This record gives sequence, C-alpha cells and structure tokens, in this order.
Amino acid sequence: MKKKKELKSEEIEIKSIAHKGLALGKTDEGMVVLTKSAIPGDRVEVRLHKKRKGVWMGLFTKTLRDSPHKVDPICTHFTICGGCSWQNLSYAEQLNQKETIVKDAMQRIAKIDIRMMETILSANPIFYYRNKLEYTFSNHKWIVDREAQEVDPTHALGFHRPESFFKIVDISKCHLQIDISNQIRNEIKTLASNSNLAFYDIKEHKGLLRNLIIRTNHLDQVMMSLIIAADQENEVTDLLEAVKAKFPSIISMYVGFNQKRNDSLFEVKFKKIYGEDYLIERLHHVQFYISPKSFFQTNTKQAEHLYGLVAEYANLNGTQTVYDLYCGVGSIGIYLAKDAAQIIGVEEVAEAIIDAKRNATLNQLNNTHFYTGDAKEIVTETLFERHGHPDLIIVDPPRAGLHEDLIQTLLQISSPKIIYVSCNPATQARDLLLFSQLYKVIRMRPVDMFPHTNHVECIALLERI
Repeated sequence: MKKKKELKSEEIEIKSIAHKGLALGKTDEGMVVLTKSAIPGDRVEVRLHKKRKGVWMGLFTKTLRDSPHKVDPICTHFTICGGCSWQNLSYAEQLNQKETIVKDAMQRIAKIDIRMMETILSANPIFYYRNKLEYTFSNHKWIVDREAQEVDPTHALGFHRPESFFKIVDISKCHLQIDISNQIRNEIKTLASNSNLAFYDIKEHKGLLRNLIIRTNHLDQVMMSLIIAADQENEVTDLLEAVKAKFPSIISMYVGFNQKRNDSLFEVKFKKIYGEDYLIERLHHVQFYISPKSFFQTNTKQAEHLYGLVAEYANLNGTQTVYDLYCGVGSIGIYLAKDAAQIIGVEEVAEAIIDAKRNATLNQLNNTHFYTGDAKEIVTETLFERHGHPDLIIVDPPRAGLHEDLIQTLLQISSPKIIYVSCNPATQARDLLLFSQLYKVIRMRPVDMFPHTNHVECIALLERI
C-alpha cells in the first residue's frame, strides 16, 4: 500500500481576499498561497495541498497571530454556516477589501484607469438587512462537537453546510433578517417535529417538508411560503393554522409543490392558503408587488441607494428613451420612468415580465413597455421602429455577465450611453474590455449590497467615444 505523502507546513501572512472569498497569503519567501478560515492581517499556519498555475492551496491549520482587523462575530453559527464568512472582519476592512477586488479586476482584466473610480458605497444597517431568506428542511443534520450528545440528528431547518450539500446546519438565530423570521422558523420546526412530519431526505428523495421561504417588507409584514414534496396540502393544514394564529404579521401564506430533486423554484406551483396575493415593497417613490417566486433585490435599503446611483448616472430629463435589459420585474426601469420619455424592458423569464407589467400598473405608469425574450434577438431595428433608438441602455446581467453576441449587438446599436450594473466584477471587467473599442468608462462605483460576504456590486457609466 502506497504511503500517503505528508503535507508540508508553511507560515503565511494573509494579504488580501481573492476569488470566491479565499484568503490570499504569502510566505516569508514570497510564495503565494490561498486558504480558508483567515482574514487580511492574520498570520496562519497551513499545509500545502495542491498547486495550480503557480499558486498553492493551503489547508488551514491554526492562527499564529490575529489580524488587527479581527472582530468578534455576533452569530453562534459563524464558521459552520458559511453564510457570513467575513463576520469576524471589521466592516471598514470589508469595504476596503471589496473596493480592492473591484480595482484589481478593472486594472488587470479591463485595463481601465481606476483613478475615476468612486469610493465604495457602504451599507447601513449591516445586520438584519435581507428581505428574503430561504431555509431547507433535512433529516441529515450537521452535527457540531457541542451537539455530539444530541438525540435528534434527523430534524434540521436551516442552511446548507458549505461544501456538504447533503448536510444542513440547523439555525437557531440568523442575523440577516428581522427577528420575526427566526421566530417563525423555530416555531415551524418545533410544530413539524412534534407532529412527526417527515423532513426531506435529499439522498433518498423522500420526505414531505422541503423549504421555507420568508419574505418581509418595509412595514415588517411577512409572506411565508412552505414548499412540500407532494400535493399533500392536508398534511400541513394544522401546522399552517397554528403558525397563522401565532404570527399576525403574516399577511400572505402560500404552499408550493416541488417533486423535483433540486430546490429550484422553476416549475414549482404555488397555492395561496391565506391572506394577500402579494407583499408590497417600496423603493423611494415607487412600489412593487412581491410574489412567492419574484426576483427582487434582497437588501431593500441598499437597493434604494443603488437605484439612486443609477438615476444619478442616467441624468434623465424626461426626453430620453431607455432600454432596460435583463429587467427582471422591471425595478430599475420603473424607478427611472418618471424622468424618462419611455422605458423598454426586456427579460427572458416570462413570469418576471408579468410581474413587471403589474408593477408598472401599480405605479400608474403609461410610458413603460415590457418584452419577453433574449435581448440579443429582441433588441433589433424592428423594436427601434416601434419605440425609437435608445438614448441610454441599462444592463444588469447575472453573474456570468453579458453574452459576447449581445455585446456585439450593443456595439452595433451604438447608444450614446450604457449603464452596466454587475454583481460580478470579474465578468463585468471582461465585458468592459470588449466595449472599450467604442465606449469609455466615465464613472464607476462599487456598492456593498451584502455585508459580511465576499459579494460586491459595481455600477459603471459608459459613454460612446
């Protein structure tokens, strides 16, 4: 039997945060190592695991010296949950690291002079800022040492353990959403356990209870959606009645039926059990209907700042035609509509366009038009003949960024201005390089939408050269 090779230990100084939130450190000799469980300023010991493209992956062993930026996390689930991986890093340093991530991507990939980049827009508050959380039921609970004697390892309601999809970290208190979310979740877990309702087994594809989605709005009203594995609504009637009676702030309650193996809400059918069809959320001067499957910015207060920044960059005076690509439920376009001649929104997801039209009606707008389909196929001369050429194009794509074919289409359209809102600086930088043959980045600002995580948004204003 071949003897397993012993991994070499090294001491490294953590310099910054790299891709996917990994800590980037260097040995005293200058060797670059990526590791987990460390923050900038830490000196740690790692065991060198594997090397790729000149960079070592190190398995964290222990901290030798704490970072001056280290703070005490407030969450008891920190390190095992994975939802707030930077909670032990001071917020000031979180902002510094996120700004550095954006600067690095723009310099290294987009070849942009970053001197025009504005200071990152910080968030306030930095806890209890989410308007939506999704919890998972599981009969495979992640057991931590202090729970080793626990007699019930089969009932968990919480979040997926990082890199262990089959295990769920049972959550007692999460600091990302207002506390009513914790109260409802804990009550449902207790009622479900006492009623012997089967928690889902992802390996065996068995069990009734699958997911719990809690949405809240600016009035602290709640929409609760319970996802079950089969059309057996009668099995959860007593549970739902008990929850409804205990929490009057729940103004809308749905059950969803998911017989697929994955947790995606795509093709999941929802049935209203009680209350309102929608939550209504407000962003400054506009309102939005929120349904169980709606995509909506999950940090409401920071979304107001983000959209305010989009409006500032757009600098509309009521005469412009604005094309809003990847428009989702129409939130950016509807936010800008009062200052535009017309808004044309394009989105692939048909249900989102239905929501966008409802939201336009809710806000009594008559200058918005929404289309379902792929932007590169819809944004053509035929559409321009109907609505006119764009004075401004706004793109807010998913993390993968823009398809190169769409970029070529946008270059051919040659709008005077483009505003690019991104949740991934690396793909945004890649796309900005392609745009550089016809456009120059005039303004840019990172925005922190998700404190205590490695995620950062960035908005860029491009003007035609």
